[in-house]
Amino acid sequence: MAKKLTTARVPRRERVAFWNQAVSETFVDLGCIAGNDADSIEGEIDVRSFGGLQVSTVRSTAQLVTRGRSEVAAARGDAGYLVGVQTRGRCVVTQDGRSAEIAQGSLAAYDTQRPYRLELLGEFEQVVVQFPRLVFDRMRAPETLTARAVEGAGVGSVFLSALGSLQHVDDEVGPAVASSMAQGLEHLLLAALAPLDGDAGSVRRRLIEAHLEEHLRDPSLSVASIAAALHLSPSSIHRTFAHDGDTLMNQVWNRRLDGAYRDLAQGPKDVTLTQLAHSWGFATSAHFSRAFKARFGAPPSQLRDPRIL
Repeated sequence: MAKKLTTARVPRRERVAFWNQAVSETFVDLGCIAGNDADSIEGEIDVRSFGGLQVSTVRSTAQLVTRGRSEVAAARGDAGYLVGVQTRGRCVVTQDGRSAEIAQGSLAAYDTQRPYRLELLGEFEQVVVQFPRLVFDRMRAPETLTARAVEGAGVGSVFLSALGSLQHVDDEVGPAVASSMAQGLEHLLLAALAPLDGDAGSVRRRLIEAHLEEHLRDPSLSVASIAAALHLSPSSIHRTFAHDGDTLMNQVWNRRLDGAYRDLAQGPKDVTLTQLAHSWGFATSAHFSRAFKARFGAPPSQLRDPRIL
């Protein structure tokens, strides 16, 4: 659902207070002070939710925005990370002792769970996307990625293009499509941030590992399905696991067998071997039994009452 907040219909003397409330309700508790010695703030915020992401377009006059320790301590929930994409004007983002100036076509991230400040140096437009913390937790050192500029070139330009397209998608698009597009944007953001994280291969591997963990029981899981879901090429996936001594899909089958072994040893006893096989992505109980015996040296029936077939 989209909504719009604007100072246009607010008396001038009340606009700073209104703006402070508007940005705090939209993002997190913040303090805003008019810049350039002005006595008021003029601005508007267009807010839209899409596939679990909140995308807000902020247009306003110069100002200093701060989130201090007291606001962080008083927060009741975790708003994750905010990514500001500068589409007009300039902004200096400061967090964790670092500062980054972003201009039109560049972006920077900041963590809402730690103090930060944004210095908007004149009239500006900025698109702010709120990402769950788990997205950044896939990176090797997410705390090092804040207040660092990502220029709108290379993968950064692909992220900006995808974000621009997302903003123009019809509100009536189905939830499944919206969710897929939002996940695609998350993956592109991580790819854009990867050079700052120092190891793009590690980032790619963590993305793949997270996808495997989520879809391990899905019988349709394959290199092709992983590539499509994460917007990667199959060859890049194979290269990521090339030094493991085994193929990725063999690792998938072994993880499934390990999970089935745990279920046999610790799980409920009224589940048949066929049901167990299907729950771990095996098409048939025969395939499951052969693979199980090859890995563990004994058929699954030996860990289970042989009467349960």
